[in-house]
Order: sequence, then C-alpha cells, then structure tokens
Amino acid sequence: MPLPALRPDGTLLPGEHSASLAEVLAAFPAITPERQALNQALVQCVETVRRLNLAQQIAVDGSYCTDKATPADIDLVVLTPGMYQLAGERRFASEGIDMNLLHIQFAHDTVDFHGWLGFFSMSRTGTAKGVIILTW
Repeated sequence: MPLPALRPDGTLLPGEHSASLAEVLAAFPAITPERQALNQALVQCVETVRRLNLAQQIAVDGSYCTDKATPADIDLVVLTPGMYQLAGERRFASEGIDMNLLHIQFAHDTVDFHGWLGFFSMSRTGTAKGVIILTW
C-alpha cells in the first residue's frame, strides 16, 4: 500500500506508516542529485541490514520524508537488541553503510525504539507528523 500523500506543510500525516523500501523510494524519488545519493545510501543500508540480520526494525524520518528537494541526510532509528549507539555506529560503518548520509540512532530494545518513534513523530515546531516503518 503506498504511503499517504504529503500534507500542505510537506510532511506525512501523523502516525506510523508501514511501507516497503520500494514504496519509500516511489514516494521520495531521486529527483535531485541529493535525493539520488540518499536513496542509494538507504538501499545499500537496508540490503546490508537484511543480508546480515543487523536489525529487527527500521524507521525512516527527517527532511528526507518531506517535499524538500535537497535534504542533507536521512534520519533512521534501527532496533538492534543489545547493541548501543557507539557499537552500532562502528558495526554499520564496518559494513560500508554510509554514516554521513544516514543519521542513524541505535535502539537497544523495543522501549528505546518506541521512544525514538515518539521523538520522530514531532516536528521541530511541536507539530505531529508521520514516521515510516520499513517492512520486509
């Protein structure tokens, strides 16, 4: 099922929206060089995570999930049970995941993951917005 249309402010409707990687790429196509690089980094990350079973869940957020033509990075939270931030950063970087284009938060348990989902569900101005949960 495709992601909902963006609101007039350029953000997703509030709530958690499940989507496949293909649906995310269709909703946020590589219309600029910045988006092309981000899409490539996201695809490589998700493929590596799946192949090596590095995470149980991934949520996608940030200006990438808006109508902004040139977002600087993609905000992600990955559920990596028992793996904390520094260890996660080191492991993902060692697997060739682009830690510059992907701003990744590592949630060591489901409570931490849901805490990040709550954080991602609010804009900087305090307005509720949507977050994408990748399915596979």
